[in-house]
Amino acid sequence: MATSGDNRYRATIFLQRDDTVLEAAKLMRLHQVTNVQVIDNCDGKIIPVGVITDHDLVVEIMAPGLDYMVITVGDIIDLRSAGWHPGILDLP
Repeated sequence: MATSGDNRYRATIFLQRDDTVLEAAKLMRLHQVTNVQVIDNCDGKIIPVGVITDHDLVVEIMAPGLDYMVITVGDIIDLRSAGWHPGILDLP
């Protein structure tokens, strides 16, 4: 996890794909932000791969009772790449 910014602006939070949604939620709360940037580190180059919002975490992961200690922010990004969008996750 890394942050950028100074006291005049809210921090930008960067997470790696393998960070859990629980870690994302904790960092959003700590830094009082509503989203985190998900990045890949490819041969030393930082590549942005997506954004995860507090809405994604609450509505699509936590409210349905999914395991937020296991699901990663990369899992959400991968689901979106496969055509999933917030609000259409169909759970039993």
